[in-house]
Amino acid sequence: MSEDISKEMKSLLEDIKALLLITNQDKLEEMKSKLLKEGSVESHVYELCDGENTTQDIASEIQKSLGYARAVLSSLRRKGLVKTIEQEGKKVYEQRF
Repeated sequence: MSEDISKEMKSLLEDIKALLLITNQDKLEEMKSKLLKEGSVESHVYELCDGENTTQDIASEIQKSLGYARAVLSSLRRKGLVKTIEQEGKKVYEQRF
Protein backbone atom coordinates (compact mmCIF):
# COMPACT_ATOMS: atom_id res chain seq x y z
CA MET A 1 0.00 0.00 0.00
CA SER A 2 2.75 2.48 0.88
CA GLU A 3 4.36 1.72 -2.50
CA ASP A 4 1.11 2.71 -4.23
CA ILE A 5 0.99 5.96 -2.28
CA SER A 6 4.62 6.64 -3.17
CA LYS A 7 3.89 6.10 -6.88
CA GLU A 8 0.84 8.37 -6.70
CA MET A 9 2.85 11.10 -4.95
CA LYS A 10 5.64 10.84 -7.52
CA SER A 11 3.13 11.10 -10.35
CA LEU A 12 1.45 14.10 -8.75
CA LEU A 13 4.79 15.86 -8.24
CA GLU A 14 5.75 15.23 -11.86
CA ASP A 15 2.43 16.74 -12.95
CA ILE A 16 3.02 19.81 -10.76
CA LYS A 17 6.56 20.19 -12.15
CA ALA A 18 5.25 19.97 -15.72
CA LEU A 19 2.62 22.62 -15.00
CA LEU A 20 5.20 24.93 -13.42
CA LEU A 21 7.55 24.47 -16.36
CA ILE A 22 4.81 25.30 -18.85
CA THR A 23 3.55 28.36 -17.00
CA ASN A 24 7.04 29.73 -16.41
CA GLN A 25 8.67 28.75 -19.68
CA ASP A 26 9.48 32.32 -20.74
CA LYS A 27 11.11 33.10 -17.38
CA LEU A 28 13.08 29.86 -17.46
CA GLU A 29 14.37 30.56 -20.97
CA GLU A 30 15.38 34.07 -19.91
CA MET A 31 17.22 32.69 -16.89
CA LYS A 32 18.96 30.01 -18.97
CA SER A 33 20.16 32.65 -21.43
CA LYS A 34 21.64 34.64 -18.54
CA LEU A 35 23.35 31.60 -17.02
CA LEU A 36 24.50 30.00 -20.28
CA LYS A 37 26.31 32.22 -22.71
CA GLU A 38 25.65 31.23 -26.32
CA GLY A 39 28.49 29.21 -27.80
CA SER A 40 30.16 28.60 -24.42
CA VAL A 41 31.48 25.26 -23.23
CA GLU A 42 28.88 25.32 -20.45
CA SER A 43 26.13 25.72 -23.03
CA HIS A 44 27.47 22.79 -25.05
CA VAL A 45 27.75 20.59 -21.94
CA TYR A 46 24.22 21.59 -20.89
CA GLU A 47 22.90 20.37 -24.25
CA LEU A 48 24.71 17.05 -23.71
CA CYS A 49 22.89 16.51 -20.39
CA ASP A 50 20.16 14.41 -21.95
CA GLY A 51 19.83 11.69 -19.32
CA GLU A 52 22.11 9.36 -21.30
CA ASN A 53 25.61 10.87 -21.24
CA THR A 54 28.15 10.07 -18.53
CA THR A 55 30.97 12.37 -17.49
CA GLN A 56 33.30 10.39 -19.78
CA ASP A 57 30.88 10.74 -22.71
CA ILE A 58 30.70 14.48 -22.18
CA ALA A 59 34.48 14.85 -21.82
CA SER A 60 34.97 12.96 -25.08
CA GLU A 61 32.37 15.04 -26.90
CA ILE A 62 33.87 18.38 -25.82
CA GLN A 63 37.41 17.03 -26.30
CA LYS A 64 38.52 17.98 -22.80
CA SER A 65 39.87 16.07 -19.81
CA LEU A 66 37.61 14.21 -17.41
CA GLY A 67 38.52 16.71 -14.68
CA TYR A 68 37.52 19.64 -16.88
CA ALA A 69 34.18 18.02 -17.71
CA ARG A 70 33.56 17.35 -14.01
CA ALA A 71 34.27 21.01 -13.20
CA VAL A 72 31.82 22.24 -15.85
CA LEU A 73 29.14 19.78 -14.68
CA SER A 74 29.69 20.88 -11.09
CA SER A 75 29.20 24.50 -12.12
CA LEU A 76 25.97 23.61 -13.94
CA ARG A 77 24.73 21.72 -10.85
CA ARG A 78 25.48 24.69 -8.58
CA LYS A 79 23.51 26.92 -10.95
CA GLY A 80 20.60 24.48 -10.68
CA LEU A 81 20.60 23.65 -14.37
CA VAL A 82 21.44 19.93 -14.29
CA LYS A 83 21.18 17.01 -11.92
CA THR A 84 22.89 13.65 -11.66
CA ILE A 85 20.67 10.59 -12.04
CA GLU A 86 21.27 6.87 -12.25
CA GLN A 87 20.27 5.27 -15.53
CA GLU A 88 20.89 1.58 -16.22
CA GLY A 89 23.48 1.37 -13.44
CA LYS A 90 25.53 4.40 -14.46
CA LYS A 91 25.55 8.05 -13.41
CA VAL A 92 24.35 10.37 -16.14
CA TYR A 93 23.30 14.00 -16.31
CA GLU A 94 19.89 15.48 -17.00
CA GLN A 95 18.69 19.03 -17.56
CA ARG A 96 16.38 20.26 -14.80
CA PHE A 97 14.38 22.33 -17.30
